[in-house]
Amino acid sequence: MKRFIFILLLLSVTAGPEIFAQSSADREYIKSRSNVKKLNELSAKSHDTYVKNKAKAGQLKSVRVNKRGKTGYLSGFDRNGAPVYDYDDNRNAAITDKVDVIRKGGASRLDLTGEGIEIGQWEASGLPWYTHQEFDGRVKHAEDEAESSHSTHTACTMIGAGVDSLARGMASEATVVSRRSNNDESEIAAFAAAGGLISNHSYSTGDPDGDVSQYGIYTDNSAEWDEILYDAPFLSVCKSAGNDRDDDVNPRDYGYDILFTIAVSKNLLTVGAVEDIDEYTGPKSVVQSEFSSWGPTDDWRIKPDLVANGVNVYSADDAGNAAYHVRSGTSMSTPVVAGTIALLQQYYHDLNNVYMKAATMKALLICTTDEAGRHNGPDFQNGWGLLNAERAADVITRNDKGSWIRELSLRDGSTYTHYIRVDSGVPLNLAIAWTDPPGSPIEKHDNLTPMLVNDLDVRLIWKDKVYEPWAMVPNEDSNNFTDAAVKGDNYRDNVERIDVNGLSAGLYTVKVTHKGTLEGGRQDFSMVINGLAVNTSSGDELERSEEALQLYPQPVSRGILNVSLPESFRSMVVSVSIFDSSGRLVSMKKQHARQFVLDVSGLNTGLYFVRITSDNRVITGRFIVE
Repeated sequence: MKRFIFILLLLSVTAGPEIFAQSSADREYIKSRSNVKKLNELSAKSHDTYVKNKAKAGQLKSVRVNKRGKTGYLSGFDRNGAPVYDYDDNRNAAITDKVDVIRKGGASRLDLTGEGIEIGQWEASGLPWYTHQEFDGRVKHAEDEAESSHSTHTACTMIGAGVDSLARGMASEATVVSRRSNNDESEIAAFAAAGGLISNHSYSTGDPDGDVSQYGIYTDNSAEWDEILYDAPFLSVCKSAGNDRDDDVNPRDYGYDILFTIAVSKNLLTVGAVEDIDEYTGPKSVVQSEFSSWGPTDDWRIKPDLVANGVNVYSADDAGNAAYHVRSGTSMSTPVVAGTIALLQQYYHDLNNVYMKAATMKALLICTTDEAGRHNGPDFQNGWGLLNAERAADVITRNDKGSWIRELSLRDGSTYTHYIRVDSGVPLNLAIAWTDPPGSPIEKHDNLTPMLVNDLDVRLIWKDKVYEPWAMVPNEDSNNFTDAAVKGDNYRDNVERIDVNGLSAGLYTVKVTHKGTLEGGRQDFSMVINGLAVNTSSGDELERSEEALQLYPQPVSRGILNVSLPESFRSMVVSVSIFDSSGRLVSMKKQHARQFVLDVSGLNTGLYFVRITSDNRVITGRFIVE
């Protein structure tokens, strides 16, 4: 059955998708920090390619069944003009998720609903049954397409109102704009150019159908999605990992190395599926589904990124306005993550009047997962672990009061330094993430050449001790999929996480550096830290970019400190704050020049930090008074 709502003018570079959530001011803010011109160009180019290839191909089957019995829907064409089909990533069977704690009526009393958040939905088989009682007018079709059970189910998992309490979605007051997945690259670029924030993709593109040589490869398709997301730093794309593990598609690798195309991209969230968990009591609580596809990528990146409940999900169905159905699959776990992101974005916006970048959201989710798997740290079954919405929301609540969330930038050749204070014995979790430029696809199977372009490195330092992030390290044959992660130099992932238990109390240094030359001359990144001293004041969060700040003489002996700012601070009004070594603010004043003198004659001898801010720029240094 088809139900026409409205036809979207197909993604011209002058008219973006219709919107009905998120304020115009929020969208303009996102657009001002996105490469809208490039996104519109990518959208138009992808659409033109799709139309030309479709005309050249002539009559093609819009639906086909592959040799493993999976139904595919014509979605586009590869670079040679051959047709590509998308497949719904679903199985048969219900889910429970810890998001109950933070949504309306939950124990946290945050009462989050996703109000004001729009989620873009792309599906292979069709669009949601928009008149279903769970949607209450909050689902709209962006094109005239048939409705499907699969799409109705995933939409309800994201935004179901809870008319049937068992089918309540993660974000019960968010909205969904839905499209078929054919021509998805053009459409997602236009969605991003219009200020889109979240999208869900519960389908797989270009299924290798058992061709082992095609699994794990970073393809042109992978790079194209990375390029779009590089130009759209606020868009969080949630992509299902796939359900091929019990199909014996890669028997040589025992269920590993079976991700493909979009799921291999760096800048999105690839989501796996695990069974229901009544109460998490440790890693053994997380039981893998029998179907969820495992990584790694051929260049040994950690995929999937994380897992969520995706077995036996009870949700809406397209058989009628009060119909429901039970399904299982990574198609079901992925909208759990998308709906959770809607809640967390709502909460962050409520507190800060701005939304998080996608890299910030990724760092937040990865920093706060529950441990899963046989070994500590990440693995290729569960990625960085089990989604924990409650812990992620708590980090937002305690930002600057035990946790720390920042969006930062590293210039080529510079070092970023940040000082934190920790209490004795408190576990510390630190993650950085960045939206990386697209890599260069390599067609050769199992090629370990990193697809990472800008390689950032984070370290935690205390005295002569250096704490390093997790990394997965291949052996000579690249088949040690079950080995434990190690702590060392991670030069493959655009996410790095440091976990340390039992730190001694004191002031620690966090440093972010980079290898080689940064493409574009700089790399924006996000940092999330959980486990700081509860009484940490703003003075403890002193970040320093060692690019050109000059403080002299060192040490200060006559009460006069000369300050020379980088060229980028010229003609800007700056705020100058001085903190003592305990983080206590001792002085604050305004300056109107790039070079000025500070009178520090009233300070006692010791170590001090100076923080200089202008608009969104922060630069910090330290000086000693004798």
